[in-house]
Amino acid sequence: MKFTIVTIGSRGDVQPFLALGKGLQDRGHKVRICAMHVFQDVIEKEGFEYAPMAGDAREVMRRLIGEQVSSFEYFSNLKYLLNPVKEEFLSNIETACTGADAILYSLLGSVAYHVGEKLKIPCFRVPFCPVDPTGEFPAMTAPLLPLGRVYNRLTFWGGDLLWSNATRSLLNDWRSEMGLRKIRLFEFPYRRMNGETIPTLYPFSPVLVPKPKEWSKDCYLTGFWIRESTENWAPDEKLANFLSNGTKPIYIGFGSTVGGDFDRILHIVLEGIANTGQRALLSSGWRSLKGVKLSDNVMQIGNIPHEWLFKRMAAVSHHGGAGTTAAGVRAGVPSVIVPFGGDQPFWGNRLFELGIGTKPIWTKDLTVENYSNAIMEAVGNHSMKEKAAQIGERLRAENGVHTAVEIIEKILADK
Repeated sequence: MKFTIVTIGSRGDVQPFLALGKGLQDRGHKVRICAMHVFQDVIEKEGFEYAPMAGDAREVMRRLIGEQVSSFEYFSNLKYLLNPVKEEFLSNIETACTGADAILYSLLGSVAYHVGEKLKIPCFRVPFCPVDPTGEFPAMTAPLLPLGRVYNRLTFWGGDLLWSNATRSLLNDWRSEMGLRKIRLFEFPYRRMNGETIPTLYPFSPVLVPKPKEWSKDCYLTGFWIRESTENWAPDEKLANFLSNGTKPIYIGFGSTVGGDFDRILHIVLEGIANTGQRALLSSGWRSLKGVKLSDNVMQIGNIPHEWLFKRMAAVSHHGGAGTTAAGVRAGVPSVIVPFGGDQPFWGNRLFELGIGTKPIWTKDLTVENYSNAIMEAVGNHSMKEKAAQIGERLRAENGVHTAVEIIEKILADK
């Protein structure tokens, strides 16, 4: 079969699909991945067909997550990002999906839903955090308030309303051009297509998020989609020496997050680490650290496989993106999460509730004192370290890619 994958965002929004794509290829399927141009090389290097997508991935991360925007600002920024490249972007999505036997798409990539509806191609939703209504916890960007199940469900309804309004504003004309009916006010299209429920694949573990009782049988928690093979990877001499000459360090990295007052955050983080006396590895991600002076107990690193690195850390401190969170919990070490936006607050709160991470600190609330305290809790709380090790062992026993491929094949065979 031929699969088209549509994903928008950072490297963390692409990496799980590379793992799934390999699983599909191993079963004899063909895989095409539609993503922004910055990911073309890695997609083609992994052996997939690349389909172009107009847009700037760094600007997407900055305006939708990095600036810690409100929900209303988020959708305003979404319009700002799409309008200059709208015609080319929508054409890219339609071209990428044409000829596919099935389409898989991330949350932002759900624009592919409309092409699937037009061409009557089976679709699979792939959100990296819960987006289906439940009373067990609020939606990803909603405040974590002790107001009960009704409040929690209302936060998801509010998110649906915003997505519906954005769809009507940005995509209804396109739908008309494709011969589709326009989305109406208070109509929430993304869970059903042509009279059928769209299967949802959640690429994370029920160990971290047990399946809510309200969710239908069409929602599947597969386990994390991990592929990073580290058997043939080895550190350079400088990194090897740093790791062997002292206590286990803290990993610090904020991935592809590029917006916000990053210089202030970096200053706080480095001063906080200095206060603790801990050693640290600092990853630049998509930011340039040129000219940043580091102390002898902090080493700057580039792109190192998380699967190899994190199990050698005392703790990991990061933004809380789904991919980095998965690597941290699988490594069995405590997390210190500083969320910027998107799904990051959800994962920060979830690890805190499970007792395997410190209470997340929003970037606007970050201080040298509370960051230092969080680092010391992560390295000194024996209960947290034991729980993290236990959960990590359970997660490493899962095979999320295998589970997801079997679900996909069964659903398509039944159709």
